[in-house]
Order: sequence, then C-alpha cells, then structure tokens
Amino acid sequence: MYMYNSILCTCLHILFFSEFSADEFVENLFNEGRKTNCDETSGSFKNNLVVPPFYDEELFKMGQQFFYRNIFNIFLNKFLGLMALLSVPSPIVDILILTNKSSTTVTAYKRYMETIFYMRLWYDDSFRPGTKSWESLIKVRKMHNSASKMGNLRLNHRIKQFDMTVTLFGFMGFAVARTKMMGIHHYTERELKGFIHLWRCIGYVLGIEDRFNICRESVKETKEICSLIIEKLFRPAMQNSSKHFETLSKALVSGMWAMNPFLEHEVFSLYLHMVVENSNDPTRQPAFKNLSLGAKTRLYVILYTVWSLQFSIVKTLHNYLQLFALWAMAHFPFLAYIQFGTKKGRVSI
Repeated sequence: MYMYNSILCTCLHILFFSEFSADEFVENLFNEGRKTNCDETSGSFKNNLVVPPFYDEELFKMGQQFFYRNIFNIFLNKFLGLMALLSVPSPIVDILILTNKSSTTVTAYKRYMETIFYMRLWYDDSFRPGTKSWESLIKVRKMHNSASKMGNLRLNHRIKQFDMTVTLFGFMGFAVARTKMMGIHHYTERELKGFIHLWRCIGYVLGIEDRFNICRESVKETKEICSLIIEKLFRPAMQNSSKHFETLSKALVSGMWAMNPFLEHEVFSLYLHMVVENSNDPTRQPAFKNLSLGAKTRLYVILYTVWSLQFSIVKTLHNYLQLFALWAMAHFPFLAYIQFGTKKGRVSI
C-alpha cells in the first residue's frame, strides 16, 4: 500500500509539477512552428476569432494601464523589435518585399502608422466582439491571410506559426527581456503579467496556437523564452542580417521620421545591437568608431534618456511627448505633410 501511494504521488508530481523548459519550447517553435500554417488553412486561425478561454479582464486592463504608464518605453520597444524582425533572413521578409508596402519611405510610413493606430485601439478599447478593437483585429487577420495567400502563390510559402510568433515578439519582447534597456525601471510583476496577458490574448485571436505563443501565464517563463529568442534568433541575424535588412530598416526609420525626427538609422541600428547583446557600452560595438560626432551624440542621448526614465518627472515628460506625437499623427501630421505632401501624409484606418 505504501509503495502504491509513493508511485501515485510521483506520477502526480510529474503530471502537475514538471518543470517548464524554455529551451524545449523555443526548439519546438523553431522546428514545428516553421512547418505549421497560421492562415485560413489552419484550425487555430479559423477557430480563434473568439475571446480566449484564459482571458482575464482585470489582467488585460492592467496591461493597458502598463502601456500608458510606459508609453514612451513601449514605443521604443516596438521600434527596435520591428528593426530586429527585419534582420531575420526568412520568407516573411520576402513577403514584405513582395507586397511592396514596406520597402520605400512613403509605403513604410503608411504601413507602420496604420499598425500604430491599430495597436492604439488594442490598448484603448475593450477586448470583446463588436468593439473597434475587435473589428481592427479582424482587419489585421484578413491582411495577414491575404499576404499568406500571395506568399503561397509567388513564393510557395504561407505565413507560419513561427512567423506570427516572432512578429508578436516585436510588440512586447524587448520590454519583457530587456526591461531596463527600454527604460522601464519601476513596475510590479503583476503589471508586467498584465502586459504579457494582453499580448497573449491578441496573439490568440490572430491565430497563434497556445503551444507556440511566447506570452505565457508565467512572467518568468515568458522572460526566459524571449531571452532565448534574442540569443538564438536575433543575435545571429544581426551579425548576418537578411539581404533586405538595409532597404527595409532604412525605409522604416525614414518613414517614422515624421513621428520622431530624432530617428537616425545608424544610431538606432547600433543601439539595437547593444540591446540584443545586453550591453550598455557602445564602445564595444565595431560600428561605434565609424559614427560621426553627431551620431555619437544622439546615441549618448538615447543612453541618458533610457537611464533617466527611472525618475518620475522625466518619465512623465516623455510619456506626454509620445502622447502628443500620437495625437499629431492622427489629427495634424505636419512633418508628414512636409515630407510626403498632404494627401500621402494623412493615414487613417
């Protein structure tokens, strides 16, 4: 009887308390995730247009609040995350070139401003069918599905779970794995859990299967996964970037100049290298010595800003500046009018 109870307890422990392995998760994502579709041909894409069974309204709202308390930082996270995605040699980058909506300054401006406006809805609105936020998710699903069909016809490649998951990383990964380098200094684990939960829900509706969703219920597990993705995917990619990286990343930076005139490609590329390597020392970067004095000054301004965001008054100031930039882009994008003209400078969703 004692032996039976001992075996039973051991089995229950293995079943319910087996340790999570981030290495195994990432290995599965890199292997099976590259084989599994994330479009109309997959069950998760067709069946996930519902509120997820794990949805927690309180946590979701906490994630929205975390965004607004750190809005400047989250935009830095998103910008660097997108640059990192463009460095990865993958069919998804080829699809971006194929759709021709990200490779020039004006097309990149329109595409990424639309993405920002969609993202703003997700951070503002309730997460339920019938809301503007939900309708925007439906639009994004349709756009992804159309891009997948085009990729299949022209490149023999559909959008995979891997593609969607690393795209999800672009919205939240650096904020979770490189928190201080994004200038996020003071937060509770519960707040970060809310932020992760928000993106877990959005990833679900966009068709990401739970077994590939890097946004886990556990903050610790999510951090481990994101750190491994940086080390195993983005670090090698930044050292040997895709053939389209220069074209797409320069279009991104020059397109987003209308929202933030401080942006400069070589400066933010170097800071991205620092973030990926988790290093605060710019002089360790080979490209540093080739920067002009003006570019070096901008880089040190970034480093000082990220450090100074630990102080409430600095953080509040930058958050309000970011909010003003968003308001201006929605109502009177004057720099875009100067750069692209009034017709092309206006973006709406």
